[in-house]
Amino acid sequence: MKRALILATVLAAAATPALAEKTAPAAKVLPYLDKYLKVPPAERSRVRLSYAIRHEGKPVPNLKVTLVEKNGARTPLPVNADGYFERLPTVAQLQGDPDLVFDVPADFKMNTLMDFQTQLKPGTQYDARELAATVDEANAVIGKVAGVASFMVPKMTGIVFVKADGGSIAFADGHAAPLPEDKDLPYFRPADHQGAAQVKLTKTPTKVAFYQGKK
Repeated sequence: MKRALILATVLAAAATPALAEKTAPAAKVLPYLDKYLKVPPAERSRVRLSYAIRHEGKPVPNLKVTLVEKNGARTPLPVNADGYFERLPTVAQLQGDPDLVFDVPADFKMNTLMDFQTQLKPGTQYDARELAATVDEANAVIGKVAGVASFMVPKMTGIVFVKADGGSIAFADGHAAPLPEDKDLPYFRPADHQGAAQVKLTKTPTKVAFYQGKK
């Protein structure tokens, strides 16, 4: 299974006694978001950058988070049951160096998980060229976001279909091959299947994610 692309940012606990809320700079909680949002939308239409809040390695579900700008404007940033932000600040908001206020004690230790995700919807058939284009676009976006540090970031090599229970690859010349699996998770790596036309799955996956595995 692909390992999530993670850039952990530790939110330092305040030195003062525990209070009713915790405050941290948005840029520290959401690293690289400003750079991602500056990539033209047309160049990142197949991928999205997501962030989740973790506490002791586990998600913090339904956390109440508020973006507070220097002018006092406050914007709720809902967090879902998996700990992921459902809304993120805009470029304009980030340029004002806002803070995030969390509805937890000030000494509550948290870290951020940053995850590049596909925009592919769960289904049973996929155009292999679209899958390849998604992988290429992800790596291009990661390169632009990470900049000079991009050499340190693992490359996406394919697409993994979580709980799809297998599948096959149909090639343009008419022959077919089974989808390879990694720990019972079928995946498609474009570089390994030149001439692939379509990927067919046994059942609809619960998630279509990036794969970082190598030969």
